[in-house]
Amino acid sequence: MSTRTLLINTPYPFTECPTIPLGLTYLAAVLEDRGFEVEILDMVVYKFSREKIREKILEYKPDIVGAGSVTMNYPHASRILEIAKNEGATTIIGGPHATFADREVLTEAPWIDIIVRREGEYTFLDIVKGRALKDVKGITYREDGEIVRNPDRELLMNLDELPFPARHLIPLSKYIAYKTGCSMVTGRGCPNRCIFCVGPKMTSKRMRFRDPKLCIDEMEEILDYGFDEIIVEDDTFTVNKKHVFAICDEIIDRGLKFTWSANARVNTVTKEMLEKMFEAGCIFIQFGVESGNPEILKTSKKGITLEQVRQATEIAKKVGIGVLSSFIIGLPGETEETIKETMDFAKSLGTYYGYHVLAPFPGTEVRERADKLGIKILTDNWLRYDANRAVTETEGASAEYMNKVVRDFYKGVTEYVKNQVKAEQAGKASEEDLRDVAIRRRRSLAWHLLKNDLIENYGKFKDDNEKPVKHLAENLYNYRGIKNNFTKEYIDNEIEEMVKQNLLTYIKEDENIIWKWKMPEKPKRLTAVKKV
Repeated sequence: MSTRTLLINTPYPFTECPTIPLGLTYLAAVLEDRGFEVEILDMVVYKFSREKIREKILEYKPDIVGAGSVTMNYPHASRILEIAKNEGATTIIGGPHATFADREVLTEAPWIDIIVRREGEYTFLDIVKGRALKDVKGITYREDGEIVRNPDRELLMNLDELPFPARHLIPLSKYIAYKTGCSMVTGRGCPNRCIFCVGPKMTSKRMRFRDPKLCIDEMEEILDYGFDEIIVEDDTFTVNKKHVFAICDEIIDRGLKFTWSANARVNTVTKEMLEKMFEAGCIFIQFGVESGNPEILKTSKKGITLEQVRQATEIAKKVGIGVLSSFIIGLPGETEETIKETMDFAKSLGTYYGYHVLAPFPGTEVRERADKLGIKILTDNWLRYDANRAVTETEGASAEYMNKVVRDFYKGVTEYVKNQVKAEQAGKASEEDLRDVAIRRRRSLAWHLLKNDLIENYGKFKDDNEKPVKHLAENLYNYRGIKNNFTKEYIDNEIEEMVKQNLLTYIKEDENIIWKWKMPEKPKRLTAVKKV
């Protein structure tokens, strides 16, 4: 009898902006292509409840339940797997937190059976195929009450042998409704040494690139699903000039028209590269700047200079690509004065910018060498590791001060948004402001719809020969969170638009209309997969 697997996308705060879980969809694609049954329960875009998890497990009856997590949502993943274990499933967890805190996880969570470390596609496949655990590389598990840590699995060098992620198992219509782009990768690995990041340890410092033609095949599949924006989630998309130009040329040669964004490093971009990216549809890049203080950049092994930041930012602005400059408060050597330096530097760039607060995740050098680096770790409450509040402090910058800086920053963001709305209402908003306000308003509506299961809860009613769309909009408007934030006309228009986009659909059952989010159809696979 074939093993049946349920993969669960662990919930995290919407402030992080929901993105499609690439890791789980890659796992699911590999299992599907080997003939195994697999489903994904995406709890990021549904209202989370223990009962919902239990109901799904009782309905689907999986042999294996797997969950992915990062540090901030690891406690939620652990609780989910406890429910699965109580229902008799073998439980597996993956992701960076479990990878680098594997012994601690198995010690504190006896309901978790196996940890899949680092890249998990073929490791997970070995488990599902029933291979003896002692022979599966890349896992940590228990045997006779003892924790066993098998050797690491070798890197997957040929990424082209992987099938495209099984996005058809995800409620894509919810992500499209939220106006979030669709994530993909064109390569894996990161050659950099930043002390606050686990990326190179998860995917290796050795870069591995996918065939550009396959990447664009996948982009076309994403566009066919209904997305109009793609997020290239490579740790540093611009690390290899030849690869970047090949990707861009393939987009241009096929005549594809869509927008996309990517992560970049300021010391890897050139005017020629950014012009080519812009020609291919790139409208936004994120530069990890981290600090406006040169000494902190050196201590953090960032490998960039402030002058490189200025140069790269100016080039991008001239080319027409938007920039988000990202900073981390609380790095080693941080003081109130260096934070002010960072704030002044961020403002001087003339771009969008934002702050995170240092979170010393398991596996990072900043955690492993915290004492020597002058970092005081205040808590191991992983739920607080969302990088939006201080969990550390330095001798020169207290947690209270850093939290105040972040609070004041977000107050400024809120005021900026209010001014945009006022300008829109007065008919004095720029085209960019109008677009920002429209996206922000749609996302606010989508947040209510998704996190409160409003379509599921308010989308069933008697078929009274009225227009089902109008009836649904009327029902939604009666929900307090909707009524207090949106006009009835806006709700009518947005629901109409979601129906036109084929995101919402309904069925007739007996005398009832039942609305639901539309699930995507399974696409025809475009990649040949090497059987392992």
